[in-house]
Order: sequence, then C-alpha cells, then structure tokens
Amino acid sequence: MQLKKTIVALAFMLVAGAAAFADEAYDVVKKFTELDVPEYSKATMLLEIKNKNGAVETREMIEYGSGFNVLKNVVFDIQKDSTSKYKGVRVLQAEKTNKEDDRWIYEPSLRNVRRIQTGERSGSFVGCEFTYNDMTIRKVDEDKHEMLNANDSINVNGTNYTCWQIKSVPIKKNDIEYGYRICWYDKKTYLPVKMEYYDKKDPKLLMKTFIIEKIDNVKGITGTPYVLRRSCLITNHITGRTTRVTVKDFVFDNEKLVNKKIFTTNWLMTGK
Repeated sequence: MQLKKTIVALAFMLVAGAAAFADEAYDVVKKFTELDVPEYSKATMLLEIKNKNGAVETREMIEYGSGFNVLKNVVFDIQKDSTSKYKGVRVLQAEKTNKEDDRWIYEPSLRNVRRIQTGERSGSFVGCEFTYNDMTIRKVDEDKHEMLNANDSINVNGTNYTCWQIKSVPIKKNDIEYGYRICWYDKKTYLPVKMEYYDKKDPKLLMKTFIIEKIDNVKGITGTPYVLRRSCLITNHITGRTTRVTVKDFVFDNEKLVNKKIFTTNWLMTGK
C-alpha cells in the first residue's frame, strides 16, 4: 500500500512538474510580447539581402511605430531600393484586440492599397528572407509553448546569453509557413536572441535561423529606457539567402515626428 501511494505521488509530481514548465514557458513568451514599446517611434532601417552566390541587394526604409492604447501599430515605407522594384511600397500592420491583426500594402505600380490576406502573409516581405508573419510579434495564445530547457547557455554572434529554450507550435497550422519554432529567450531582456524555424512536413528540417546580432540599451527623448534590436540576421537554409536588418538611426517618444494619420490606409496611398 505504501509503495502504491509512493508511485501515485511520484506520478502526480511528474505531471505537476510538466504543467509548471508549460506555465513558465507561457509566462516567458507573454512577457516578451508585453515588452514596453515607445508610444511614438521613427527609425531608418537598412535591409541587406545576399543570395547564395554572394550578390547583394539593399533596401532602405523608414519604420513608424506607435503604442497608442497599448496596441502596437507599424508602418514600413520603402525609400530606396537597389533593384527599384520595391521603392515606394508602404506596408501597414495594425494590431487588433481579440482579432486577427490587419495588414495593408500600397504598391505604386498599381496605385492602390489592398489588404494582405492571411494566406499571403507567409510570403516574402519586399523580396527578403523575412515573411510578413516575421515582421510582427505573434500573440502568446496563437501558439502552444513547451519549455525545453529552463537554464540554457548559448553564444550568439560572440555574446554569451543565459536563456529559456522554448518550443512554440502554431495552433492554426494553416496560417503560418513553418511547423514549429524553437526560441532562446534571454533572461535579462526577454528578447528571443535566437530562433529556429522547422518544416511542417519534415519536423527535423531546419528552414530558417534568426539571430539578434546586437542589442543596445537606449532611451527615448523623455528618458524612458528601451531595449533596441540594433542588428538582426535571418538565414534561409533552403535557398541559401540571408537578410540583415540594421537600425541606422532612431527617435523614440517624439510625438511631433509621428502623426496618428500615418497608421491609416489613406496615408499609405498619399504619404500625407
């Protein structure tokens, strides 16, 4: 009888431990999605896209961001493009409460604004290795999260990090281009300093790897501190292509530089 009680108690502890790890994984990802963002932000960003033969394309864009009413909205305005194909393209990502986020694109060649449908969001963002899905932060409840290692040590681009290693599986599998991702969340900043994306059909096939190459602690003009991903690199292991995103300059919390009208489809069309 005592042995039976011990086995039952042990089984309960194992189940409880698994549940605790699941809760911890969820909490870590939730804290990442809730990191403070400036109420107003403007940044110039450089995209460097390199193919497997070493040829490089560059695009320069202005990113406007807002944290109005907690919701995160972003506009990307392509100012320069070495291929001229994407110059003038503008993309709006508008976060919704308890709804699917809205995404809109203005294409100068068509002279119109159209909504980016869910099925299109797995496609390339202005010809780079990031998809439209990559350009936004997924809501914590869109995935099922599993703690793989609660105290992992990794080196990313020469910097050592102590991380939570978490596996996240999309709940709506048809809405996303990968089967699951494994993320290493830095314990100091909660940023995912490394992410691996695996194939839907072959769970062992690594499709893409994303790393944060450089993190800066910065302040807005009001003195509010933020953690800035200064440089990020994504590698597509299927195509051999890479895309590096570098923040050239930025201004946070300056209301005069970011008008609420920017986050509308009318501004995408007119630029004013």
